[in-house]
Amino acid sequence: CNYQLVLDNLMDLTHEEFVHASSIGQDELSDAEFEVTHTEESVTVTRWMRDIDPPPFWQKNMNDKFPGFEGKVDRWQIIHYYYPSTICIDVGVAKAGTGAPEGDRSQGVNGYVMNSITPETDRSSHYFWSFQRNYRLDSQLITTQLRDGVHGVFGEDEEMLTAQQAAIDANPDYEFYNLNIDAGGMWVRRILNEALKAENRLDIATTSAPVRKEG
Repeated sequence: CNYQLVLDNLMDLTHEEFVHASSIGQDELSDAEFEVTHTEESVTVTRWMRDIDPPPFWQKNMNDKFPGFEGKVDRWQIIHYYYPSTICIDVGVAKAGTGAPEGDRSQGVNGYVMNSITPETDRSSHYFWSFQRNYRLDSQLITTQLRDGVHGVFGEDEEMLTAQQAAIDANPDYEFYNLNIDAGGMWVRRILNEALKAENRLDIATTSAPVRKEG
């Protein structure tokens, strides 16, 4: 798909609720408040979900670090976009009420998802990713399980993005609407458009269909 669709997907992780329902998705994703900040070349989206049940992926990781753990967690997603097409995502969960939102993540598990997207054509791109953790680094079993689990998640993204590109191609005149939840992705688009304008390259497609309206 067009590289901009990948960026859109990563800047709004509420899609996990629908695309990754069996692993990292949960209802609280779309209900939680979030904050968006930006500079001329970066955008950050921060979301905290407090006192919730962990989804299966994070329940397993909590049990890897804290055997037998059961209970509520505080979950975070902090998305950092860097111009032109790199996104670093700080994700994790910690035992509820142990200070993670204030900076103490010692009672939790933390992952870092590194994403770099290189445009190939208007309708294709190269997607490079990696997932790092900061616990049980001596366990090759956990490393293998995480690699396989995250690979499955990204496979679901690929299937969805391929279908999205096909739908856009089939409906070139469809009018797209942005919602408040799209704020992070909208700032990314603005940064890209300003850069292309400065280079006099506005003919370069940033998405395969225009986003025409906001609401």
